[in-house]
Amino acid sequence: MQQDRPRQPAPSRPDSGDAMEGRGPSTGKAFAAPQADPAGGAPHTGSDGPGATEPALTLSSPCRFFLEGGCRFGARCRNLHPGAPPGTPQPSPEPSSKKPSSKKPPMKTAGDVISRILWDHQLLPSEFTVGHLDRFSGVREDAFTAFCWEDLASVGPEVLAIPQHRIQYFKYRGRVVWDKASRLDDVFGSTGGGRTILEVMEEEARHQQAVGMGDGGAGVLEEVVALESEEEEEDDEAEPGDQSHPPAASRPTHFVAVRITSPELRGSVARLQAALSQADPTLAEFCAPLATLHLTLCLLRLDGAGEMQAAVTALRELQAEHRRLLPPAPLLHFWGLDTFQRRVLYAAPAPSPELAGLAHALERGFACKGLTVIPLLADDCFHLTVAKIPVGGEPKLSLPPEAPGEELGTQAVESLCLCQVGGGRRTDGFYSTLVELDLY
Repeated sequence: MQQDRPRQPAPSRPDSGDAMEGRGPSTGKAFAAPQADPAGGAPHTGSDGPGATEPALTLSSPCRFFLEGGCRFGARCRNLHPGAPPGTPQPSPEPSSKKPSSKKPPMKTAGDVISRILWDHQLLPSEFTVGHLDRFSGVREDAFTAFCWEDLASVGPEVLAIPQHRIQYFKYRGRVVWDKASRLDDVFGSTGGGRTILEVMEEEARHQQAVGMGDGGAGVLEEVVALESEEEEEDDEAEPGDQSHPPAASRPTHFVAVRITSPELRGSVARLQAALSQADPTLAEFCAPLATLHLTLCLLRLDGAGEMQAAVTALRELQAEHRRLLPPAPLLHFWGLDTFQRRVLYAAPAPSPELAGLAHALERGFACKGLTVIPLLADDCFHLTVAKIPVGGEPKLSLPPEAPGEELGTQAVESLCLCQVGGGRRTDGFYSTLVELDLY
């Protein structure tokens, strides 16, 4: 017979006071009883209570950006704006002054320059040359008229045409007027240089008049030949009214040259000078010493030690660039002799695009340093002076009776010398040199 167990009393349900003062059955958190409204309204329910609603947002703390005068929300700001009329939009802070833009102005393209040369009737295409990048020989220079400027897809295989992106620079009468690497634009003046091609043409016209170009271009060679020695400076002092040379303000003070060191070429020059002296003994004193034989690539006017140091820096940068790229060294071939106004006997090298490209790189490097470069006006001014009679001298030069028709010799361009005009001689007889750098 099963015995009845005593029934356990049911757990008493806690009253409201105990429930409010105790812990909730689910959360275990302590919570307080809602406080009654003093006005007799319903008590406020807490955030955890049933049917809780989000309390209205109140402006509690002042806006620190408004206090600093930089709140951009104005009347829409959720924080207090002390002292501001309610509902009045707060003025936006003044935008800070924008920093000057470092973006460079857009530069006119090579295609723009080509169109200008082709369609501007004030420009003669025959007076322009183009420096372009060749895949095998580096930068080459050809006449503008040697190219076909039609669409590359429409030209034949035997027509000289190049893509425009390979064009490196344009020259006007030997002067660089557009250069992609240095952002030089003297055709349109788009890079802020303030000079256009029409102004360049006027400058070149005045320069030609100053150097005496009325003899059909002979003044170009005269300027290069005459300004490399102290004898020419003495001539200028003796004849201040001579108009065949540029004024002193535009005269070069330094020049970059390739020294002639080839024994074969020196031997040929020595034999020519001996034949010249044998034909006319009075010309012996006007023969160029073998130690001074050189080829001028660039003329400079440097004022002060600062510009001299800048020129040396430009040459060292060119040296570093050559050692990095290792372009082929120009090998110059000298053929025959020629004379200028029966005062200068010289040998000119065969045309060399590599030599012209090196001369252009020199001009560009010096121009980037802000130095005064006196243009040679033509790449055919490169010459090796064999004999020279000063201005006003009585004897007249002429070709030797048996002028050689074969090659005089070759000279590799492996180093450059920055020489001083009229600065005396070194112990080895060469011109006074600021720096001599090997390119390879």
